[in-house]
Amino acid sequence: MNKYLGLLLLFSFNIIIAQQGENKSTYQFLKKIDDNTYLNDVKNKLVIDSLKSIIDKSSNDTIKGYFYRIQSKFLINQLENDAALKSLDKSITFYKNANNSLGIIKSMMNKGGVLYQKGETKKAIQEYINALAIAEKKGFKNEIASLYKNIGLIYYSQGKTNEALSYNHKALAIFDQLQSKKDIAATYVNIGNCYFDDYQPQKALLNYNKALKFSKETNDNQTIAKIYNNIGSVYINDLQDTIKGIDYLLDALAIKKQMNNQNDLIIQYNNIAAVYLDSRKYDLALSYNDKAFELAYKSGNLEELLNIYETYSLINSSQKDFEKAYEYHKLFSKAKDSLLNIDNLKAVEEINTKYQTAEKEKQLLQKEAESKKKTTTIFILSLFAFFVAIVGYLLFRQQRLKNTQQKQEFELQSAIAQIDNQNKLHEQRLSISRDLHDNIGAQLTFIISSVENLKFGFPTVEESIKSQLTKISDFTKTTIVELRDTIWALNASEFSFEDLTSRIYNFIEKAQSAKENIAFQFIIDDRCKSQKFTSLEGVNLYRTIQEALNNAIKFAEATEISVRVQPLEKGISIQIEDNGKGFNLKKVELGNGILNMQKRIEEIGGTFTLQTEFSKGTQIIISLNL
Repeated sequence: MNKYLGLLLLFSFNIIIAQQGENKSTYQFLKKIDDNTYLNDVKNKLVIDSLKSIIDKSSNDTIKGYFYRIQSKFLINQLENDAALKSLDKSITFYKNANNSLGIIKSMMNKGGVLYQKGETKKAIQEYINALAIAEKKGFKNEIASLYKNIGLIYYSQGKTNEALSYNHKALAIFDQLQSKKDIAATYVNIGNCYFDDYQPQKALLNYNKALKFSKETNDNQTIAKIYNNIGSVYINDLQDTIKGIDYLLDALAIKKQMNNQNDLIIQYNNIAAVYLDSRKYDLALSYNDKAFELAYKSGNLEELLNIYETYSLINSSQKDFEKAYEYHKLFSKAKDSLLNIDNLKAVEEINTKYQTAEKEKQLLQKEAESKKKTTTIFILSLFAFFVAIVGYLLFRQQRLKNTQQKQEFELQSAIAQIDNQNKLHEQRLSISRDLHDNIGAQLTFIISSVENLKFGFPTVEESIKSQLTKISDFTKTTIVELRDTIWALNASEFSFEDLTSRIYNFIEKAQSAKENIAFQFIIDDRCKSQKFTSLEGVNLYRTIQEALNNAIKFAEATEISVRVQPLEKGISIQIEDNGKGFNLKKVELGNGILNMQKRIEEIGGTFTLQTEFSKGTQIIISLNL
């Protein structure tokens, strides 16, 4: 929209106000402004300011509330977050004066989003919970689902992907009922992000592509750009296809430039900078990161500044400016401590616990009210017949109910104690996984970068030294893969065979690329695919299969390897076979690898059987009762 059309709309609006006053047409005009993407254009500040002078003269508080909510969107897109918060506070006040619950909820949701961007997590989650209470009371399904989705984003930012997935699936169920395609797409994006962070690239791509389908149906370019960016990240980080990944990132950047959404541009510039860093194109990496920093610093977007500082540190380290790299690392650590401090973590849990408790109490009161109504009705209807018998029956029923309630209370207390212990254990595991990812993972990445710099930065280095450096780099990369597997195991409370299958396939693909002329077969009976395992069972099975495949590749010199999963009457059977050279069990002492596999399977109550014969291959049979 050009400036002339903008002025024409403004002129038309003045006519509406003059001729019709505060009526339905006024609201419809504001909605047209709200729906148009031209709000992202700085040139339209004149339109917004001119509308403000007119709206302030209105006596309709709903109209005023709506305008200030629209103004906040414009301010957010221009990175003026503090001004946006003031505008949203005005909007909420006017909506309260008008007793407009729906308007209050929408403005509170927007306010929560701005607070979260500023790193004020406690205030953000409190805003969402307050809005959710109003939405549930009024029965606004769309807003309930949106708030579930937003709370899921808070948990995602805290590294709690299980909780984030739970809230997003609750949101998705409601959006499906409402057939809200834009919201369905946005929720699939969030779910894909959770799987991406849990190192499950195939599940991440599946959800991103679902989101892309709905976004294209609604011509939602903003979400399409976000999806392109995320798909590109999967290809670059997990599937090692940098060329395909950067194409997706540049497509996303082109769309975001057209829309001129500053916050989205920050993310995109930083993501592209990180890719060019990994590709050793340091000038391009620095250029894109500078663009991201300029916008993020202006808006005070702490979450994105965190990523930008980390990228600066890695760029300078790669260029051997270790002093500067260390300074940026200190800025990164400071920003991280501000965003993810222990008070925020506790606040989120505390507020959510209060909300859940209030919900349970509300449900209990409702059930009690329904129960009293039913009892009263029965009593009245039966009063005319057998009064004495009815009284006796009611006394008996009351006593039985009391006994049942006492039993239920005891069971509830026991269940609460068990859940509390499980939550504490899960929190410990999440804390360990975060430390592994943020600290150990970052240090390993720094080691790889430093080793590669030593290899390629000094042309006179002897080949023998370069060979040793290559071994160190390869070993460190393998360690990172193992670390990801460990983080994956720590973050999950239970596994499905689908989860194990995905990781086994990834391992087999890497093995095939590392060593040629090996034919793999992985066959799983359909009846086993839905089988669930505890975290310990899943990890021990995966590590055992991984060790068996490694032995077949490294020591047995096999050219054919197969893994077959079949159901048993009360469990499953896993058979791992190879056509390698085998060995004589009576003459060869079993190594630590085989003994560790046997110990892992026995630890989860299974049986481990090894069958081998010289020059006739090896067969391992695992039986597990479930």
